Amino acid sequence: MDEQGEKGGIKGRVVRVLSHAEFEAELDAEAGDVVRAGDIIAVVTSIHQEEPDYVKYLSDLEKEEIKKFLPDVAEGKKIAKCVVLCRADLSEARKSPKIGENVEKVDDIFLRELHFSSGEFRIPYLIPLLQKCKDVSIARSLLYRLMELIPEEKELLKIILAEIEYSMMRGVEL
Repeated sequence: MDEQGEKGGIKGRVVRVLSHAEFEAELDAEAGDVVRAGDIIAVVTSIHQEEPDYVKYLSDLEKEEIKKFLPDVAEGKKIAKCVVLCRADLSEARKSPKIGENVEKVDDIFLRELHFSSGEFRIPYLIPLLQKCKDVSIARSLLYRLMELIPEEKELLKIILAEIEYSMMRGVEL
């Protein structure tokens, strides 16, 4: 299903809507990647492999035969679970994408422009992201990527990252 998009982004499609704030897409991505589905911007929070439905009805021998002759069919799909961050204008997203809608990884230029869309640096989705996604490594990877793309805001992003990590450590018993 993966193909290169017009702007060089990896393309996929929405396969499942979990809630207004989460969806799954068949997409070759990694945790922490930022993706776009229509005007919705989301971050990949986890990846899993999904076997085709027919596989559960086959014996082990039949599965092996299919793998020999059609390895790509038997392999299954790589599914990326995504958490909605915001809309393309950085406003709050109140809807999820539709099943079948195209999804693509955003490039560095788009990500930089997104955070400066109003002429000043903004990350309005950060607190909702931390509330929806308890995995700090996702926020950390996003902030590190922003530090690379927006070096003039690197000090501010380091402070934000330190605060996030400090808050998480306070909640953990050592």
